[in-house]
Amino acid sequence: MNRKEAMREELRQWVITTSGKIGPDALHDDTPLIEQRIISSLHITDLILFLESLRGSPVDLGLLSGASFRDINAVCDTFLADVA
Repeated sequence: MNRKEAMREELRQWVITTSGKIGPDALHDDTPLIEQRIISSLHITDLILFLESLRGSPVDLGLLSGASFRDINAVCDTFLADVA
């Protein structure tokens, strides 16, 4: 498993643990996170801090938008794509 795949898996585990509303078998990379209330807007700050710890660097706040948190794919494409 490469680093990006490992970070994606850690993100999935974070969502499952933080939410408590979805199991690993039900969470897919295209499952709408906010729309289906898997995570709430109150979780976004914690998610950003988690992403910064995964990246090892600060998140560019200019990248923040509602679409950035749509699903696991969007989060990874927005915040983890530039990680080597």
